[in-house]
Amino acid sequence: MGLYYFEVNNRYRLGIWKMQEDEDKLRKTLKDYVLSVPYTNPGKRVEYLSVRALALQMDIEPPEIAYHPSGKPYLKDSETNISISHTKGYAAILLSEIPFTGVDIEHRSDKVVKVRRKFIGPEEERNIPKEAEAEIAALIIHWSAKESLFKAIPDEGVDFINELRIVDFTTLLDKGSFHAKAIRSAMDFQVDYWVEKEFVLTACFPSAR
Repeated sequence: MGLYYFEVNNRYRLGIWKMQEDEDKLRKTLKDYVLSVPYTNPGKRVEYLSVRALALQMDIEPPEIAYHPSGKPYLKDSETNISISHTKGYAAILLSEIPFTGVDIEHRSDKVVKVRRKFIGPEEERNIPKEAEAEIAALIIHWSAKESLFKAIPDEGVDFINELRIVDFTTLLDKGSFHAKAIRSAMDFQVDYWVEKEFVLTACFPSAR
């Protein structure tokens, strides 16, 4: 399948890759850009190669992607910010000239209901619909948004309940946006989100709000 979605707006470039190719096909796509893969697990190898195949589609040469000791990616010799995420069957890359941007993609699953107390604060509980399918989607959006924020901010060891807060999530749509706060950094963000049949994706960037 390869490139599933691509968007360019005045804040970022977003690409989504559907991981249906095997390792051999991905290597042919990447040619000599990737000579070795730092994983032995077949699934991890496909994820690694899929991210780099997507990067190539977005005019980023795979060897340009490097990682800080914290695990956050960056582009060598570039002011462009990169954020990477992958989930079951999909990978996503966000590129932006704006500092402190992040992306997260999550497979849709009802498992999120069982762990809501790990990331949903009392005020945020009011954001969550009661109807089962909408409840699951809203919870995944909240989890994904906080993952995006965590990737965007400079802080480490962040408490998802007390230090990351979804401010004005009111209506569940297939595509929309809301605001969020990183409390320790005193930063405001806009979070864009997409709800698809198989996944939820969020992208965040600093807001002047």
